[in-house]
Amino acid sequence: MISTEQAKSGLKRFSIKQIALTLFATALVLASIAYFIYDSMTAEVSVVIDGEEQSIVTRADTVSELLDEIDLDVSEHDYLSADLDTAIEDQMDIEYKEANEVVVTIDQETDHYYTTENTVEEFLDEQGIDVEEHDDLSVSLNDSITDQMHIAIATSFEVTINDGGEESTKMVTNQTVQDLLNQEGIELGEHDRLNVEPTEKVRDHRSIEIVRVTVDYETVEESVPFETETQSDSSMLRGESEVVQRGQEGKKVQEYEVTKENGEVVSRELVDEEVVENSTNRVVAEGTKAPVQQASAKSGEFEEFTATKYTAFCPSGCTGITATGVDVSDSIYYNGMRIVAVDPEVIPLYSIVEVKTPTETFEAIALDTGGAIKGHKIDILVDSHQEAMRWGYRTVQVRVIE
Repeated sequence: MISTEQAKSGLKRFSIKQIALTLFATALVLASIAYFIYDSMTAEVSVVIDGEEQSIVTRADTVSELLDEIDLDVSEHDYLSADLDTAIEDQMDIEYKEANEVVVTIDQETDHYYTTENTVEEFLDEQGIDVEEHDDLSVSLNDSITDQMHIAIATSFEVTINDGGEESTKMVTNQTVQDLLNQEGIELGEHDRLNVEPTEKVRDHRSIEIVRVTVDYETVEESVPFETETQSDSSMLRGESEVVQRGQEGKKVQEYEVTKENGEVVSRELVDEEVVENSTNRVVAEGTKAPVQQASAKSGEFEEFTATKYTAFCPSGCTGITATGVDVSDSIYYNGMRIVAVDPEVIPLYSIVEVKTPTETFEAIALDTGGAIKGHKIDILVDSHQEAMRWGYRTVQVRVIE
């Protein structure tokens, strides 16, 4: 049998245990309730920042509050997958990407852009910037975008190259003329000419013209003409002549500087000359002996003649050489005597005559003839055509002296 004290002691132990269990259960229930209350008031959100993902448990009500919690500032050009006032939901995904500033220079014009694209190609597509086949791009299309990146684009344009008459068109950027020539493998010779300076930009000169200039030297052999030398021969009658020495041409070598532009000769200049064989003069003997002739006109007596005047300097048809071969282009006198043209049937050639006009009397020698000088007519040689015209036709007195 259990005594009263033992019964009391057992009852006491049971009550303490039961109380402890009750308190534990109560605490567990309260913790569960608190957990469920907390769980219902928080959300687990996946946030990707510049490609790095992190899971965040938050009690924020909106995306803006969440960003404040994680101390993330969103600028105007940054990318955010949700609006700032969007309510937070459990298992929500939010992506954020910071924008990069990109500086773009197209030819001489520079603009600033902000982008969240990954590559240069994506950025250019985003901004609607076209890059043509022949344009010069300072970076590769596959390069990744970085902050403060500088992209330079030199747009291409058409230029005409006329190389020595052969024309071609090229698509080029705004390089120098010399760079373009180097690019096309075009070399300039020592004398070639450009229509622009090689250091100038191509854009300002859409037509490049090259004149191909060549300077060559040409040697030519030419003849040296001989001269005719006249010798007097008193054993021969006047009007007779004889070649006593045949003339022989000489030879000379001439060097010419020949300049051509685009294959066409533009100048030919004599730079050197050397006589390699001298010429030999032709020698002609001319008679000076006066012939003995019987004059038809009465020797020593004056007779009436019709006289005209003529000159070696008429407007046309004059040779300056008389019928007897005397050159009168320099003087109207022969051995101090005037020269007249006569009809040889009346006054023989080489006769010395005296002519008396109303104003003068002079001696003359008959060295010429004329188609209109027939019978008792003479033609007096004078200095000028005007004097001959003023004289006209006049009557004079003529007598044969010798």
